[in-house]
Amino acid sequence: MNKRYLPIIASIFILALVASSLLPAYAALPRVARAMPTLNVVTIAEDDETRNTGIILLANTETNFRNKPTGGWPQDLLAQFKVFVSYNGVPVAPTSFYCQVIEKDKYNVLKEKQGAYENLGTWPKDMTSNFECKVRWGKPGVGVIDVYFVGSAAAQWIADYVLVVSFDKTVGRTLIYGTEIQDICVLGWNQGASGEWVTKPDGTRHYVFQDSLGEFVSCEDAAMYQKHYVLGLPIPWI
Repeated sequence: MNKRYLPIIASIFILALVASSLLPAYAALPRVARAMPTLNVVTIAEDDETRNTGIILLANTETNFRNKPTGGWPQDLLAQFKVFVSYNGVPVAPTSFYCQVIEKDKYNVLKEKQGAYENLGTWPKDMTSNFECKVRWGKPGVGVIDVYFVGSAAAQWIADYVLVVSFDKTVGRTLIYGTEIQDICVLGWNQGASGEWVTKPDGTRHYVFQDSLGEFVSCEDAAMYQKHYVLGLPIPWI
């Protein structure tokens, strides 16, 4: 072997020994997750700004308890929300929009109780297929979200719902996300005073209501009253 290469080979072995002695100490160090940038999403419910919830009224022949000569309480299958999306404090136009709707139903806990106090439980179910979400922008990052009920207007869908809206945007080579939740209250009929209407350009009516929840302070109570007390649907058990 050429003696000129001996110092180089010796240096490589020394570096390998030093590295092997440092690796165990490095591996023992705690690993800290790096926070990725996110979009900031803010939504405001417009149907009932006092209770901060969107409201949908099914009001068909099955769900409409108060059948008046005029045909009963009218429908309102649209829930509305304001939305603001920003990145580092600056309004931005997202690339994509996603929407999920989760139904919160009550059930009687009969199996696998953790204690006698579990007289009722909350049963979350993905019911996104019953809704259609549309986002409409006035300017980048500032707009509205219209949520339409597109399922069958059956009494079983009367419930308190969780609305989850998500946006994403590509910044450089990174896809960043932002998510916000809201409430949607689906009722069979209007609990308050009868509403009024405006005539749309196609000649049909759009109804507005003074107080759809009436004296109820929460959607869950109003939904249980309509669904299980008035309409008589049994509370399920699991």
